Amino acid sequence: MANASCEPEGGGCHEDEIMVGRFTSLPDQVVHHIVSFLAITDLTRFGCVSKKCREIYLTSPSLKFDEFSSANTSSCHKRMNLLRSLDKFLIHRGENKIHQFCIRWVPPENFDHETPCFCGCNEKSGTMAWMQYAVRCKVEVLDLEISIFEKAMPLAFPFFILQCKSLRSLSLDMNCMIHTPSFAVFSSLKCLELKNVRILDESFFKWISNSCKCIEELDLDDVHGIRNINIESSSLKSFKFGSCNQTRFCHLKISGEKLISIVVYWSFYSSLNKSFSLSAPNLKRFYWFGNLLDHSNLGEPVCLEDVGFYTEPEDDETDYIEHVYTTHKRFVVLNPEAMKGLYKRGIIPPLFRNTCYLCMHIGSFVNDLVPWMVFLFRRMPNLCTLYIKSTPPLSDCNSHRTCGYYMEHWKQQNFGFILELNEVTIELSRGLNGIELARYMLEHAQNLKKMVIVCLPLQSGFVKRLLDKSKMISNGTVVFKENRQERKLV
Repeated sequence: MANASCEPEGGGCHEDEIMVGRFTSLPDQVVHHIVSFLAITDLTRFGCVSKKCREIYLTSPSLKFDEFSSANTSSCHKRMNLLRSLDKFLIHRGENKIHQFCIRWVPPENFDHETPCFCGCNEKSGTMAWMQYAVRCKVEVLDLEISIFEKAMPLAFPFFILQCKSLRSLSLDMNCMIHTPSFAVFSSLKCLELKNVRILDESFFKWISNSCKCIEELDLDDVHGIRNINIESSSLKSFKFGSCNQTRFCHLKISGEKLISIVVYWSFYSSLNKSFSLSAPNLKRFYWFGNLLDHSNLGEPVCLEDVGFYTEPEDDETDYIEHVYTTHKRFVVLNPEAMKGLYKRGIIPPLFRNTCYLCMHIGSFVNDLVPWMVFLFRRMPNLCTLYIKSTPPLSDCNSHRTCGYYMEHWKQQNFGFILELNEVTIELSRGLNGIELARYMLEHAQNLKKMVIVCLPLQSGFVKRLLDKSKMISNGTVVFKENRQERKLV
């Protein structure tokens, strides 16, 4: 903050001193909050400005051992000097309380992993000493991303971290092994994030269920060493799980009366011997990314508002998906063919009473897809907005595949949402199934405010003539659009 050199005249140095004085005269809590955004190298420079700045530097409750330049990490010698400097800082800092401690210790981008490194053991002992120091200073939030070079010899994660009574949040991305603590060890953790760790015993999740009475957020990303996860928590509110192509992992079971958000990223080569079971009566948000399972039990969450199934979308759908997934009370189906397979196997989704928005991405209105659509419509009695996105191939001209369901069929369904429906967008493919669905909604949706019909240029005249014959029951508007985008051949 101060200039490196001061001119004898002109007042440059004097002005800097005034600015520093004004800053440090702020309440300590405010100053500490501002400097909490600084990495340790910048915080050190700040501490050299004045006596007051040094005092703040040594008492800051937020530490970030992060953002080290290549000038400090490009060789073993430089990394050892950096380690000694950080150790010296902690010695001078004493045991002043730490609220948040972030440690990011990773190899430099140009590091040669093939060449033996003599500093690896020193780095291990150094980072372990930092963790001990954090516990001694009653840390509340601990964020660890540590990459030790000897991947074949993962570290045992120190048991004393999980015993720390002051710790409220632990984020761990580290090649390490986690042993199950004693069930007599109770934790005050509210948030636990584990990534790239190896859990040696499935009883670890039993410890979370029984001994982590305050836990509200649990995030498991590519954890290894276990086949099953079974968590029953009375305090858990948010659960995230990620697993990419791990053939060993098989069963995921999660239950909790306070759970309101679940996100699952699970991809695999085969769904054989894999299952997912959920019991969360107050769940509001549920997102599934990856492959769909043959065996799932989603229970009957009566408060569900926001649901998404993300299964192999096309690249141009990404922005739309990210937008929809942040909007409440919406349900997005991105792979109806996979969902249709679940319907055929008798796997029933929950009743989405609070869902008011449904977006479906389909290929075209083929006959064997319609029963599944009807099945899904019946699960959403309060649906207000419907968007059916179609991407029919140019070669889809077999009328017998897309003309099996007429107006009478739709009337017989007695959909609960028909009186709530107020906005519809339907992208039509070839055939009559989609047109008949649009006619049914025009004639029975009393509160319909707007319907948008998107069709191919060659069928626009035909579609308009058919829909003009319908007697629209509401005072809403009908908008016709032509889709001139290039279609895919199959």
